[in-house]
Amino acid sequence: PWPGRHPSCGRAEPERQCPSSPHEDRAGKATPRLQETSTAAGMDRFAGRVAVVTGASCGIGAQIAEQFVKAGILVVGVARREQLLTELAARLEGEKGKLYPVAADLTREEDIRRLYEWVDDNLGGVSVVVNNAGMLTLTPLQDLDAATVQNVVSLNLTGVMLSCREAILSMKKHGIKDGHIININSVAGHFIHNYQPLSTSVYAPAKHGITALCKALRYDVQALEGYKIRVTSVSPGAVATEMLPKEYTSSMKEILQPQDVADAVCYVLSCPPSVEIAELTIRPTGEKA
Repeated sequence: PWPGRHPSCGRAEPERQCPSSPHEDRAGKATPRLQETSTAAGMDRFAGRVAVVTGASCGIGAQIAEQFVKAGILVVGVARREQLLTELAARLEGEKGKLYPVAADLTREEDIRRLYEWVDDNLGGVSVVVNNAGMLTLTPLQDLDAATVQNVVSLNLTGVMLSCREAILSMKKHGIKDGHIININSVAGHFIHNYQPLSTSVYAPAKHGITALCKALRYDVQALEGYKIRVTSVSPGAVATEMLPKEYTSSMKEILQPQDVADAVCYVLSCPPSVEIAELTIRPTGEKA
């Protein structure tokens, strides 16, 4: 939607086509659509309003974008893989809301600013932001180069900070007093586990930064007179997405699906304006903490 260079961000890995995500349970049986759940009623007040969802081309982000659009929200879906965003937008044609695909490098401040400028100019400001984009490395720190470390921190922490900043500025500019910032965190942002030979020595510190960011940011927005902006950290356990290596997920008996996290995001968004869920941790049933 906005002109200029749209470079890739994150991992320099071959792109993999993400499957469409029908609402089915583990046995392949159809589950109730969002509109048929009690969450839908709380989501109604955001119908026709604007949400920015990063990392929306696949996995958790795509599921969140889909559920938001079906609830009537105007979703600006952001990712580095524009083709997947465009395909998702096409699949959601005819739903109550709409998906606007935007390709951006979320490690670049310039791209993040231009993203929110486009939202301000074309859609009138953002009411909801879900900072979901991220990357994972499970390589021990001593085996990583500085560029990889910087990419993980830039996308998982610095980019989230800058997105939060621009979202708050957009809310203030347009007088959106009941906005909601939802940052997709991780249980690794609260606890350190021994997964050797896999290591979270870079990923976990970045996610701990998200935990601290949410707590500190909550004080910032509370200081804005007349505003009731909510800040939520959603921390999933292991989720079956393309970020996790197959050799890791194949050995797990319990694992979350992207829709599980999307359902949780819709739940926290649907709570009454007087209710702020500061932290929501999601684990698959039976997962050892």
